Amino acid sequence: MEKIRSLEEARREFSTQRKCEAYLRKMRWPNGVTCPRCGRKEQHHMPRYRKWYCRHCDYQYSVTAGTIFHATKIPLPKWFIAVWLMCHSPKGCSAKQLERILGVHYETAWSMAHRIRKAMARDVNTGNLTGTLEIDSGFIKATGGSATGNAPKNAQDVLGIAERGGALRMFVLERLTSANIEHIVRKNVEDVRVIYSDMCHKLRFLGRHYPHQTVHHWLNYVDGAIHVNQLENAFSLFKRGLVGLFQHVSAKWLQAYLDEFAFRYSHRKQKGTLVGLVLAHC
Repeated sequence: MEKIRSLEEARREFSTQRKCEAYLRKMRWPNGVTCPRCGRKEQHHMPRYRKWYCRHCDYQYSVTAGTIFHATKIPLPKWFIAVWLMCHSPKGCSAKQLERILGVHYETAWSMAHRIRKAMARDVNTGNLTGTLEIDSGFIKATGGSATGNAPKNAQDVLGIAERGGALRMFVLERLTSANIEHIVRKNVEDVRVIYSDMCHKLRFLGRHYPHQTVHHWLNYVDGAIHVNQLENAFSLFKRGLVGLFQHVSAKWLQAYLDEFAFRYSHRKQKGTLVGLVLAHC
């Protein structure tokens, strides 16, 4: 699908339930309808009920079965508009904005937004980060959080890992320790060319496992190619969006907002519509 450049185009593209179902079917089953229970492809379509029947496991299902849209009473056109807004708004879209634009209750808008963030998180956490990486830590103020390490009150420790010029991942840490950082790094990176970081002593272990170069921020922020400016910019963008759009976020849900931001940031150079990427992981 060509990129949908405006909300009006999105409304036209996803104007009816049938259009949305057809688009979701194409994204979910690009090689033909497959039973979500047994994985067989020989399926009987029941157009009257807009469902399929699997003779192999005696299972009836619709295109929304097992997705974030399952058992919802909200029409798919509203869901797809919500996905488009959260994908293409530079700093995201709050539940209050979705409430006003979609004409639903605030609680409904809030629930929709978090379901969409789950799909974004699946995309963000698919595969590992490779090549030239930046690693840095920071503090995010969140309601309901507690002070840790050198963090101010109600701040959460956050670790960022970014491919130079590419994808981004951000993680909430219970405590900013070398052990916790190493666990996340080993789980999320491979085929590393070099890792750049600052002089934080909790990142010294990187030199034992990967090519590792550091920049001394007391002296300068850039030493040739050695810097963590991409992550510094990402943290800054996230904090500005957090304050300007969401006002505050509880510590319980902070990881979901980080995943949403990482999704948009990782696909900032994407030429096609991001709606398809979210639906592929719904």
